[in-house]
Amino acid sequence: MNKQVILLIFIFSFSTMFSQDRNGNFGVKGGVNYGKYTPNQNSSEFSYQLGFYVGGLYKTEITSKLKFQPELLFALQGSNIKAKDNPLTDINGNPLPNTSTFDFEYEIYELTISIPLPIKLYFSENFYMESGPQFGVIVDRNITSSQFLLDGNDNSFIREGNDNFDFGVCLGTGYDVSESLSLNIRAFTGLIKRDNIKSFVFNFGLEYNL
Repeated sequence: MNKQVILLIFIFSFSTMFSQDRNGNFGVKGGVNYGKYTPNQNSSEFSYQLGFYVGGLYKTEITSKLKFQPELLFALQGSNIKAKDNPLTDINGNPLPNTSTFDFEYEIYELTISIPLPIKLYFSENFYMESGPQFGVIVDRNITSSQFLLDGNDNSFIREGNDNFDFGVCLGTGYDVSESLSLNIRAFTGLIKRDNIKSFVFNFGLEYNL
């Protein structure tokens, strides 16, 4: 079954559950993220870059200490990439003799629809920790760089990517400033490889219960 279809089934199932829940409430959240790809490879080095996220949430109580909070987020995230030791090539892509190699630095930005499904465990009235699975679908990918390649030079080292499904686990903590406002810090690590890399993202933001 197509991965995107599975994700849509999850969304429909949870929306049906929410419509029958009388103890939950909706909210909104947003903030900045700080992400990169892992692991570094012989020919590529990944480093962090800033992005952002925004979306909605639904919080429902399991017990007085446990709360389930499914979310639907739109995030712009990705990684800085340094592709190392690339040869100069002719118009046919053949390495030019007696020339040095070069490093090429660029950024990949991925517009991602994320569905985190964390369970919050409260250690006090205000302080909690959270963890759960997270699904994602990359709907757009953009590559930018302050450098440029000479006409005809081989660009096969640039990561285009065609695997648009992501899955991993999120782990975070937060503090309820009031009944409506919360501070939240969360890390996401991908568990599946996309084009031989995984995602790793920190989120720093606010949650507001409606």
